[in-house]
Amino acid sequence: MDLDALLRRTPVVPFAPGTRIPWDDPEFSARMLREHLSQLHDRASRREAIIDRQVAWIHQAILGGEPSRILDLGCGPGLYTSRLARLGHSCVGIDFSPASIAHANAVATEDQLDCTYELEDLRSADLGSGFDAVTMLFGEFNTLAPEDAAALLERTRSALNGSGHLLLELHVEDYVRALGEEPPSWSAQEAGLFSDRPHLTLRESAWHEKAEAATERYFVFSDDHPPAIYTQTTKAYSDAQLDAMLERADLHATGRYESLTGDEESEAELFGLIAEPRS
Repeated sequence: MDLDALLRRTPVVPFAPGTRIPWDDPEFSARMLREHLSQLHDRASRREAIIDRQVAWIHQAILGGEPSRILDLGCGPGLYTSRLARLGHSCVGIDFSPASIAHANAVATEDQLDCTYELEDLRSADLGSGFDAVTMLFGEFNTLAPEDAAALLERTRSALNGSGHLLLELHVEDYVRALGEEPPSWSAQEAGLFSDRPHLTLRESAWHEKAEAATERYFVFSDDHPPAIYTQTTKAYSDAQLDAMLERADLHATGRYESLTGDEESEAELFGLIAEPRS
C-alpha cells in the first residue's frame, strides 16, 4: 500500500477547484446509485418509508394537494419526482450523475410517469421557467460553494412562477461544525462507494472557521490500484446569511420546518426552509 499520498498530503482548502467528489464519473456514479437505492441506511438517500412520508407532506403542505409543475434540483435517481408524479404532478429533475439519471428515466418510461430528467451540472444548467415549486433536498445546497449557491438561488427565482415555492432542505449549523470536528477514522470494506474492490478508507475532517465550512477527505487504498483521494466540503449557514442570500435573489423565507414529514420529532441535522418570490 502506497502511503505517499497520505504522508505528503497538504491542507484542504474549502471548495478548492478540482477537489469535489466526481459525481459525474460513470463508475463512481454507478456505485453512488447503488447507495441511493440501498434500504440498509439513510446516507445517500433516505429509505423508502421516510421518502413516502416526506412526499405525502410536500404534496399536502407545500403543494396543497393540487397538480403542480415541479423542478427537483439534485434529483438523484428520481426517488421524489417519481412519487410526486404518481400523485398527479409534472416533474423535471436535474442531476450530475449519469447512472442516477438513467435509472430515473427507466422508471419514468416503465411506469409512464410525467417526468423529464436532465443530466446537467446545477451550477450551469438551464433551469427553465414556469414552475410551481422548486425543491433541493437532503443538504445538497450546503455542498455548493457560496458563490455558486447564491447564483443558483437567483436562477431558481427565474424558474419559479410568481406564486411558486422554493423548498430547501439544509444542514443546521451545529451539525456542519460537528462534522468538521470529528476525529480521524478508518474502515475496511470488500466493496463500497469508493471502490468495487477490497479497500481501506482513511477519513479526516476539518472545521474552517473563517469559511464556516467543514471538509472531509477520504484516502482509499487497494492492493492493485494507486490510492484515490476524495474531498467533500459542506458550508454552514446562519439564518441571517440565508435571509440575505434569499433577499439578493428576490426571494423571502415564509416558513421553517424541523421535519419534512409533518412530525413533531425533527431530524437533528436537517431542516426545511420555504421561500417565495417577493411581490
